[in-house]
Amino acid sequence: MKKRTKIASLFLAMLMAFSLMAVTASAYDAGHEHDCMVCGEEGIQPRRPAAWCHSCSQAMIDDGIVWIEGNRYVAFHCGSCKATLTLPW
Repeated sequence: MKKRTKIASLFLAMLMAFSLMAVTASAYDAGHEHDCMVCGEEGIQPRRPAAWCHSCSQAMIDDGIVWIEGNRYVAFHCGSCKATLTLPW
């Protein structure tokens, strides 16, 4: 019984190692250039930041993009305590 469990555990360990190697090999595709329309990676835009109110710890509402002295910011206001915040973006 002891020999059978050792062989079974060795088999499962090898199966797990080979499956991990297969997953990482399939995830890495060195020949794929990202100039195709299949991926759509060139169309990915950065996410706008989210903000939490420092006073009441609630999620703040996004007021949109504002320009202050030539720099782009995202403006927020709190629906509970009426606090405001601008974050650079």
